Parts: sequence; C-alpha cells; structure tokens
Amino acid sequence: MSAMYSDRALVIGAGFAGLLAARVLSESYGDVVVVERDEIAAEITSASTSAITSASTSGTAGYRAGIPQAHHPHALLARGADALEALFPKLGAELHAAGAVQADLGSDFMSRAPAGWAPRDPIGLSVHSVTRVTIERIIRRRVLKLPNVSLVDGVTIDGLLHDRGTVTGVHGRRAGEPFTDYADLVVDASGRNSKLVSWLAEHGVHCPAPMIVNGHLAYTSRLYHVNHDLNFDWKTAYEITHAPDTKRGGAVSSVDGDLWFVTLFGAGGDVAPTDDDGFLAYATTLRCQDIAEIIKTATPASKIYRVGNLRSRWNRFHKVPNWPRGLLALGDSVLSLNPVYGHGMTLAALNCADLRELLKNHDLAKEPLVFQRAVAKTGQIPWMSATTTDLGWSTKKLPLSTRFAHWYAKRLFEVIPGNQEVYRSFIRVSQMVDHPARLFRPAVLMRVLSGSRPRAKAR
Repeated sequence: MSAMYSDRALVIGAGFAGLLAARVLSESYGDVVVVERDEIAAEITSASTSAITSASTSGTAGYRAGIPQAHHPHALLARGADALEALFPKLGAELHAAGAVQADLGSDFMSRAPAGWAPRDPIGLSVHSVTRVTIERIIRRRVLKLPNVSLVDGVTIDGLLHDRGTVTGVHGRRAGEPFTDYADLVVDASGRNSKLVSWLAEHGVHCPAPMIVNGHLAYTSRLYHVNHDLNFDWKTAYEITHAPDTKRGGAVSSVDGDLWFVTLFGAGGDVAPTDDDGFLAYATTLRCQDIAEIIKTATPASKIYRVGNLRSRWNRFHKVPNWPRGLLALGDSVLSLNPVYGHGMTLAALNCADLRELLKNHDLAKEPLVFQRAVAKTGQIPWMSATTTDLGWSTKKLPLSTRFAHWYAKRLFEVIPGNQEVYRSFIRVSQMVDHPARLFRPAVLMRVLSGSRPRAKAR
C-alpha cells in the first residue's frame, strides 16, 4: 500500500492516461480530482452496463473531440495488458464481457511481411482486441466509483498556478467563467496536444527542444459490421509497410463483439482515399485480400476517417534542472509515439505502474524528477523502436547504428515466413514482453545472418 502524502491531487485529462493516474493517486491522496475539457459527465451518469455495450457497437457513439485517434485502432500490447490488470483486477474478464475479442498473437493472427506470411502456430501470448471508446469507458466507470475520485468536465486549462518553484494548481475557464483549482500535486495527462511546455515557460521554466521524428505515414480507418457469411480463420489480419519499397499496408481486427476495424496504411507518400471507391481500390492492391473482401461485402458502421503526418515526439522533462515541485507529467504529454506501432496505451499503463511503485517510498510532489526520470527510462526502448523504423523513410544519410538496425530488420523480416522461432521472438519483443536483445540470441541471430528460412506453408 502506498503512503498517504497529502490531501489533494489534480489530474489534467480524463483520457486513458489520466484515468490510470487517478486510480494510482487515489491510494496516496485523500482527494483526487480529474479535470477534463470535454463534457462527459452526462454520459457517465446515464450509462449502464447494457448501454455501454450497445454504445460501443454502434460504431459512432462515445467518441469525443479529446480522443481523435479513437476513430482508429488502438493496441494494448501484452505487457500493457498485464500492467492494466494489476491496476484493475479482472479487467480482462470485464472487457471480454463487453465484447472484446481475445486472440493468440500467433494462431489467431494472419500477418504478412514483405517476404511472405508469418507462421500461424500458437505463441502463448494473447491480446484483447477492443475499441478505444470501449476500454476507456469501462476504465472511467471503475475509476469514478472510487470514493475519493471526482470529475470536473467542460474545463479549458489555460495555465498553472505557481509559487516560488512549486505548482499549486491550475487556472482556466468553465462555461465562460474563470476556473481555478488548487492541489498539492498536479499531473499533466492531457495527451499529445499538451500545452505544458508553454505553461512552464510562462513561469521561467524552459524545457529542451523536443526530439521529433516524422514517420511520413498516414492511416485511414472504418468500422464494419461483421459479415458472418465470410468464414475467416483469423481474428486479426494485417500486412505491414516496410521501407523503402513496401509503401502500402492494412489491418483488420475483430472488435467489440460484432465489428471489424479496417485500417489502410500509407507510407512514403502513399495515402488511402476517404471515399468508398478509393478506399476499396487501395485495399485491392494489398496481398491480404481478406481486407478488400470485407470492404466489398460488409456493412459500414462508421464514416471513413484519416489522419496523416504521423510522428513521434519526446519532451525531455527529465532534463529540466528547475522542474517545479508539485508537478508530474506522463503518457503522451511526455512521449507521444507514432500511433501506427501501438505503444501509447501500454506506455501510459507502464508510467502509472512506475508512479504506483515510486509513491511507496517517495513524496513525488517534493521529488518530481524521480518520476520524470522513470518515465524517460521506460520510454527509451519504444522510442528507439518506433523512430528507427520511421527513419527508414528518410532521404537523409542516417547514422551507422540506424543503418545497421535497418539492415538487420530487413534480414529478420526475410526469414520470418515459415520460421516460428524467429517470429515468436519478434512478437515477444514487439509486445514489450522481452528486451530487444532477444532478437540477437544465437537461435535467432544464426537464422537471420544466414538467411535460412524453412519453406512456408501455403495459406
């Protein structure tokens, strides 16, 4: 159990990261208030278990301006699912009851690298396939049932209250009126559009320029009602892009009981259209023709949405020597990775796992850099993974280490088809269960360097 340090904590943002932060802080603070820009209290008050299920399967209900990425798939990696289950016991069962589809990352996934189809043998790692709207709604309901957690919605935060090196609260607007709230600890979980850097600058706290890597990627997504006449033997099918030649990819996942989430990827200048005919025509260019078959025959459950200019950004708050007391930042506010790779929810869960552990022995309101350094440490490997992949589309000369990583990844993907040992290792690393060093173990390294690949089974 965490120690009780003070009376009041305030969390900016009622999204995934903010809700998890509030859950953790409820163990150490007598009063936790979550301040949210969108108006969501009415939805929470009126929601019931049946309403939650029906809303999630409507294809349009539950979306809000604060989570624009919710119109696209969200992956909760295996390691993130474990961290989330520790914060919310039996959450997996609750997600399953709400329609989440549990799938083995080997036998239930049909995946294609540029060189061919990956093995379909069971891996023993499974994930829940679920929309962002559904998982966030279930977690929000759990968090707001805690007796010392409350929500104030419809608030636009304009800045921090600051007194002699300590953040003491926030100020902003609500329903056209000034809004001010004080707290012993303020946590910024407002996401990739966080204004924390400029808020700090107003008080003379200047952050290093963020590291930014543009992935030059775009994705276009649509929900479909499952067509039960299509008897597929998978729960998720996907085809990856890979620099410099494979510019198109796509994915389809079974989600929320009776929906398919279809997404088309574009890299190196390729972008999937948002009109019906163009969306289908783009899908027909993929080797995974099940995606096009769904678009042809299934009934749409949403509009087509597209987002481009996908990039990764790291605000290096751990390097700010005069970082104020009483302030923490986590999730996408600190490290927002190209969402194509699905790290976001997992990193938020790991940040909050670190927060929970550190609060056992530290008053983080007085030692905030202890936490910010932990956030940076947790983010190093996913940052390296996402940005190294994205730099494959760069036309600039890259460092030798990056060029070696690209060379090794190319060789690895060439031997994945038909090679269960290599594929299992790749999946465990990509799911953040194992360290990337697993990809250099002798059993994998020998196959990658020799290019040895068993004959792939016909799909």
